[in-house]
Amino acid sequence: MINLVNHLKGRPAWRRTASLALWLVGAVLAAAVLIPWLGNALLNGYGKGKVERAFAEAHPGCDLRIGALAYALHANRLVAQAVTVQGPKATLAAGRVTLTGVSWARLLLGRAAPATAFATGSLEATGLRMAFPQAHYELHTGRLRASVPDGELVAEGTELRPLLKDEALFAADPFRMTRFHVIVPEGRVLGLAFADGLQTGAFQAREIRVLRPSLDALVDRDKPVRPSGPRPLMVQEALAALRFPLHVDLLSITDGHLTYRERVVAGAAPGVLTFTALALRAENTTNHGGTSAALRLQAQARLMDAGVLKVFMTLPPTGPADTFHFSGTLGAMDLTRLNAFLERAEHIRIKSGRLTALAFEAGVTTGQANGHVHANYRALQLAILDPATGTEKGLRARVATFLMNTFKLRHNNGPDAPGAVKVGTVAYRRQPDDTFLQIAWFSLRSGLLDLIK
Repeated sequence: MINLVNHLKGRPAWRRTASLALWLVGAVLAAAVLIPWLGNALLNGYGKGKVERAFAEAHPGCDLRIGALAYALHANRLVAQAVTVQGPKATLAAGRVTLTGVSWARLLLGRAAPATAFATGSLEATGLRMAFPQAHYELHTGRLRASVPDGELVAEGTELRPLLKDEALFAADPFRMTRFHVIVPEGRVLGLAFADGLQTGAFQAREIRVLRPSLDALVDRDKPVRPSGPRPLMVQEALAALRFPLHVDLLSITDGHLTYRERVVAGAAPGVLTFTALALRAENTTNHGGTSAALRLQAQARLMDAGVLKVFMTLPPTGPADTFHFSGTLGAMDLTRLNAFLERAEHIRIKSGRLTALAFEAGVTTGQANGHVHANYRALQLAILDPATGTEKGLRARVATFLMNTFKLRHNNGPDAPGAVKVGTVAYRRQPDDTFLQIAWFSLRSGLLDLIK
């Protein structure tokens, strides 16, 4: 600059001013070109390597690999073309990650806590994949967006699926297991407290919305129950097992689809139950200690695309985990619609039967369920199927069917039926391998079986 000033001495004032202006313009243009290039070079050289080494030191046994980095100064946007985290039990990979609005200077200089530096930030990641080889599952998300100022997190195109085909998955374990396949086209978290999460690790949100999810579950009943090992976690136990504080005011599911399958012979077609147009609300989902509010669940769905099923559950915040209360109703339906499940899972066929209405209520205390089932139905006829052939043919099947319909089955029940109206008694004790939903279902089934006898 001094040489430039000396060079300009002796020239007319207007020429000195013009030359200096041209030099300044050139310097600005050079900076505009070189600074981003030098910045990206530093990011992909020194910066990226330092972050990867720091991550490895902070998380022994884990490896972080970051792809090409690019930083746009005018937009305050940092882009990583690929990010991979390799751990001993899981792998997380993302195709592209974009961060905008972060106060990088204050963060790097130590003048701001992460919660403050990210207060105006947002994130977008595409092509996420998390694999769990030991569990034989992987989780995919097409697009993930998070906005700290808006307190919103959006996941699009999420899918949890097994790494193996059904037969290979079941063959990997000598004991009974359940295969899950979950698809969630869109999920939203609203009112998410990002600042508290960055400071304390807590997850607190006003609402979680899950739109059009589908769940397909298949149980291989041909395998024996695992003789030892941990019992399935109840809802309260699963929440308590989380390593971070969690509180969600409302969880809602809209237009869901649930398919439950059971097979009793390896490789055979399973029995199928479907629940369509599923809607669910869960209020006060939390694992905070000392809360006095119970977790309340409300669900509604169409059973086998026929009767409307409504269920209400209350789970106390304290006490034994396998303690809860549930009730509900099932609307009118043709009972033969249940044969898609009963014929293959229970070797029973409903020949005829029409349900007018059903209501149930039960309390489960430390695994013991007690309650009642009320139902109005008519013209119920059953057939016992031969387990080997799946048909009504065969002497044993015919004799069993005759005895059932003649001496054991209550064909009609309700105000218009002959005789007194019968109320089914719920009486069931939790078994070691029962899940939360199985406790509720087996309890209800005990009342239904008692009702029709």
